[in-house]
Amino acid sequence: MKNLSYLFIVTLLFLFGCDQATEIASSERQIFNKQLITLPQAKGLVVEEIHTESKYINGSNGGWFSEEFSYQGGPSGNVNITSTLHFFSNSFSGGKTITQSFNTDNAAITFGPSMQFNVPVDYTLTINGADLTGINPSTLDFVYIDSNGNMFECDYEYVTIDLSTGLLKVKNAKLNHFSRYGFVN
Repeated sequence: MKNLSYLFIVTLLFLFGCDQATEIASSERQIFNKQLITLPQAKGLVVEEIHTESKYINGSNGGWFSEEFSYQGGPSGNVNITSTLHFFSNSFSGGKTITQSFNTDNAAITFGPSMQFNVPVDYTLTINGADLTGINPSTLDFVYIDSNGNMFECDYEYVTIDLSTGLLKVKNAKLNHFSRYGFVN
């Protein structure tokens, strides 16, 4: 009888349990009335608007994944982007090929594969040379964006903006899972 009760409870949990997206969203406070910051369009002959890089990381050992790239555009001539992920030991089990995809239309980045971390990953993103006309520095934020476009708060050390140089920076954002993240105003 005890085994039958246990089996019934496990079956109920399986049938009515939350999916990963629900669990992620429920642990973070939703942000309303903000929009992704747009970046200057690339000038000249541009083949791709999305810049993607991948690197194999062993989650048990941890490691770094840094990427720098630029494109011609913006008031200063170039938009420069530096993206750095720091995986601590035991961030996840085994090894995975980690992907960062940056769409030059907006100040957001998508990570893959979709997964949650045992130990949060530190993330620093710096964008220089963007046209930040009309951006209010007091409402700048860095958020997680779910697959429906809903935005949720993200913990970080600091976020900063310099309107004169077109700088946007988030330092040590705590990523509990991979998805899409970006600057909003």
